[in-house]
Amino acid sequence: MSFSSSQIAFNPTGNTIAITANNPAPTGVTAPPKYMRDAGQFRIVNSSTTTIAHLGWGATAALAQTNAAAAASGAPAAGLPLLPGAIEVIRLAPGTFLSAFASGATTIFITPGQGL
Repeated sequence: MSFSSSQIAFNPTGNTIAITANNPAPTGVTAPPKYMRDAGQFRIVNSSTTTIAHLGWGATAALAQTNAAAAASGAPAAGLPLLPGAIEVIRLAPGTFLSAFASGATTIFITPGQGL
């Protein structure tokens, strides 16, 4: 039986970066893997125990910053909510820029890799 990279435990393939989610969201940054063949998934951690962050991404730093927005009733937004202490693994295109919005400063850790 063969396993795809989405069925294995998360394996880091590059350095973890930290961004400070805040209001306003910071300029987007990338978290490149060591080798492009390993590109594709990112482990995202909201280190806060009390603050929800809203992750945004895009093809440019400015687009990631714009997309880091909170949805409100009747007003959808591109930001992915990260609950306090959340750990998420998401798949994005290689070279994607990331940013995060939060009502107060909180650190978001982003690690490129493969797996769940």
